[in-house]
This record gives sequence, C-alpha cells and structure tokens, in this order.
Amino acid sequence: MLAALVRRGDVVEARGQWLEVKAVRIQRHAAGGQAVTLIFQEAPALRLPAGNDVQVRRGHRRAGR
Repeated sequence: MLAALVRRGDVVEARGQWLEVKAVRIQRHAAGGQAVTLIFQEAPALRLPAGNDVQVRRGHRRAGR
C-alpha cells in the first residue's frame, strides 16, 4: 500500500517490527513532492515519500489494545 494511504489505527511493518499508527501527517517534501510522517504508539516517528510502498495490516490492532 502507498504510504499516503496509511491511516490511524493501521499496523505497518517498519524497522523490522509491526507498529500501530497513532497519527499520520502529510507534508511537502523538500524536493517538491509529498512526504508522510507516520507517528507510532510505541516507536519514534518515520518520515518517507508518499509514494513509497509499506506493508499494512488494516484492522489488526496489536494484542492488548
């Protein structure tokens, strides 16, 4: 799935682990395109180009949530 389509509550694979997205911010990239910042419940934020592919589990919250 494109990074620009990720939404709050999705679980994405980042840094070798599955992380729940707390918030998503879309900003203008320095080169003129769009960048997406994924803010996670339990890890530092990750910024990437909006067109990047990310692995997403939609509707699968982490255990204990």
